Amino acid sequence: MHSFDFELKTKMFFGIGESLNLGDHLKKLGYKTPVIVVDKNIFYSDYVDKIFDSLEDFDVRTVLYDLPGEPTYDYLDEVHSKNNPVFGNHDVIVGIGGGSVIDFAKGLAVLSTNLGPSLQYRGFPENINKPIPVVAIPTTAGTGSEVTYNAVFIDTKENKKLGINTKLNYPVLAILDPNLILSCPPKVMLSSALDALVHSVESYGATKSTELSRLFSRRALLHLRYSLPDLKNFEEMKEENQIRVASDLQLGAYYAGIALMNSGSGPAGALSYILGTQFNVPHGLAGGVFLPRIIEFNEDVGFRYSDFSDECINFNNFLSSIDFNFDDLRQFGVTEENIGVLLKGIETLQPAFDQNPVPFTVNDAKEIVKRMI
Repeated sequence: MHSFDFELKTKMFFGIGESLNLGDHLKKLGYKTPVIVVDKNIFYSDYVDKIFDSLEDFDVRTVLYDLPGEPTYDYLDEVHSKNNPVFGNHDVIVGIGGGSVIDFAKGLAVLSTNLGPSLQYRGFPENINKPIPVVAIPTTAGTGSEVTYNAVFIDTKENKKLGINTKLNYPVLAILDPNLILSCPPKVMLSSALDALVHSVESYGATKSTELSRLFSRRALLHLRYSLPDLKNFEEMKEENQIRVASDLQLGAYYAGIALMNSGSGPAGALSYILGTQFNVPHGLAGGVFLPRIIEFNEDVGFRYSDFSDECINFNNFLSSIDFNFDDLRQFGVTEENIGVLLKGIETLQPAFDQNPVPFTVNDAKEIVKRMI
């Protein structure tokens, strides 16, 4: 038995319709002047209108997130500059949207108490002022951003995913409402779920995983086992079955996020950053496509997922039941002619590869990528 630590600092409420109680939750926390950062694509939905109805007694300002993908430092600076007085006079930021929106809310929280530009806070900034508190209401199930302090941002000049990561930025509250997942487009739902699956599997094997973090990894996989294969028929399901799938996805992503922040990731997660930025692939798809190859590599070298998979599933059977092509990078536009940019990006990933449970090198990653076209 080895010494280890474990962090979980976010209060969480889960339940069908729970987001409609946002006003009550904010009152109990003592907040009076929230800024609501919400994905523009869902802002005009009837359900989000009902969430705003719970805020009648508050001095509310709204900021719409209007990017098609993950946030950039440039966009963060632009939005903060336009709304600077708003953030200076409000006491909490509520992010309603996918992981990108919640990450963006975290970035705004940092800039609300620290002078910009945001790029100076990339990585793991130290000696910064405490950000404005963040409340997270996810509308996708995958990133686990609602429970972690990490926030991904893209440096458009260097075309790299970096981030603003500070332990001062754990959300104070997360509200998981399966109803918010129901209107998610099928491809987005699949990408998010694959992201959670990568977090679950790689956090289990990560070199810093512990007895406690692995409990969350296993619990995440248990929920994803019953939801991911059902996504292929999600739109044809009865509403009660859709709610079941959405609930499993949300809880699976939540547990996987807890496991990930307490253990670390692995090669599939690292490779997703390069594939995502260079070929504009959604984050979950970009990581998920590599997962079977990483599992196969680790088992061939001697790592056993026996405690993980025997309790839950057979990985090969499970992955084959998911409606996704895990075998070919050409589906994302990767060819023999342009693979060089992907291979070059891999050369920066060895520190991330070192989190793998068995030795895994840049050359190992390159060989896997080459075989996938």
